[in-house]
Amino acid sequence: MLVIRRSRALLPAAAILLACTVAQPATADDAATGGPAIVRPVSGTSPLPANCGLPPADGYTLNSNTEVLPTVARDPNRPQHLVTVYQQDRWNRYGSNGAVTAVSDDYGLTWQQSTNLPAFSQCNGGTSANGGDYAVTTDNWVTITPSGAAVAASLSMSRAGDVTAILVARSGDGGRTWAAPTTLQRDDNPRFFNDRPTVTADPYRPGVVYAVWDRIDDQSTSTTPNWVQPVYLAKSTDDGRTWTTSKVYDVPTNSGVIGTQLVPLPDGTLLIAMHHETITDGSTQVIRSTDGGKTWSAPTLNVPAPLAVGPRIPDPDNSGDPIRNASLPLLATQPGSQVVSAVWQSQEADGTFHVSYSRSADGGQTWSTPIRLDKTPTGSAAVPVVAASKTGTVAVTYYDFRNNTPDAATLPTDLWAVTCSSNCAKPGSWREQHIEGPFDARKLPLTSVGRLLGDYTGLVSVGNAFTAVYGVSTGDAANPVDVHSALFSG
Repeated sequence: MLVIRRSRALLPAAAILLACTVAQPATADDAATGGPAIVRPVSGTSPLPANCGLPPADGYTLNSNTEVLPTVARDPNRPQHLVTVYQQDRWNRYGSNGAVTAVSDDYGLTWQQSTNLPAFSQCNGGTSANGGDYAVTTDNWVTITPSGAAVAASLSMSRAGDVTAILVARSGDGGRTWAAPTTLQRDDNPRFFNDRPTVTADPYRPGVVYAVWDRIDDQSTSTTPNWVQPVYLAKSTDDGRTWTTSKVYDVPTNSGVIGTQLVPLPDGTLLIAMHHETITDGSTQVIRSTDGGKTWSAPTLNVPAPLAVGPRIPDPDNSGDPIRNASLPLLATQPGSQVVSAVWQSQEADGTFHVSYSRSADGGQTWSTPIRLDKTPTGSAAVPVVAASKTGTVAVTYYDFRNNTPDAATLPTDLWAVTCSSNCAKPGSWREQHIEGPFDARKLPLTSVGRLLGDYTGLVSVGNAFTAVYGVSTGDAANPVDVHSALFSG
């Protein structure tokens, strides 16, 4: 959703088994040994019930048959088993009519929509009885526990945003069917606003699952700002069935954090990556806990970053139709180690945005000097996400506009990946490969802060390869935006 208070269906299974969108290899082994990325469709037209959701109103536009902001999780014990969740039928404001989940058992080569969807909104089957009676859902995230259960999260809201709730839903069969959601936090007082949850299963402590988000407490008057946006954490010790919630990290008055993501380490240390803002500036930060999340350190990584809902990504055509800028920091850990990678979106003096990277070899206590990671020759790189393999290979994906043409009516956009297997703190150690594109970003949903390329996408390590899940425009006016997956080598 992204609020920093500064002034305040898939196709049927048979259709999913389509050929690649371009001529490419047909097996996971081909991608893992260095072949071109294997691209597959994940979504198609909307599977939500016809005419569900509220009708458009003044200031609200529904982008039907659009799928945006996917995330993906990998089973820690079966790397071929993946679950993705994404927003379905996006509004120009405040999220989407529903969230869709799908499952793959072959590293993302084929996908099967879940039998039922997590009841995060009315269009997802949410009711007052099952706890999902909300107009929209947004900021969905997913994780898979060591038992194979999937847990998905949602910011669920009233249409006007005066009621906000953080929900989680559990699937005991790995994403195929979902139980009724559990409410971690709900506020119907507009003084409070919950935002941007993520959920993480601890791979080293079976049964333990964490959810983190920020919660605005705004007591400003017409003349005096008075707000805070601290970190809240919910913890489950029974594989996502029951939860306890508490505020765990506070911030000074008139400042806040957003984009919180928690990652566990083998020794019990917990890290949270987040974006911190005051009224005038922003920074990427990482904090540590060595007591299970009860107390947290001062930031161990603390570097300048652009405002979370600040300058839009410059339009290469100067057409007045920019790309939304709302990427936030993300972490990836090398399994079984103390090695942690961090990526975030930085801004150069010329106004362009790029991918910044830093690395910790000691569990987040110290960090390497940040480097620019993207290989974008001109203009901006956008929406970086990161994953790391057990062998230490790191992958980062991002979009850019290097293939733009003089036609200002279109904005050709591509997805790229860079990978590194050693000396990753040095820019020259990273190799770039093309994943998909170009597609026209002018066909993406329009929000109040630009075209919604994505605040994040999905990326996981699957053995010797990586699977990315991301959004693209299709060129089909009846089905303008889809989610694709790509399997590529490290």
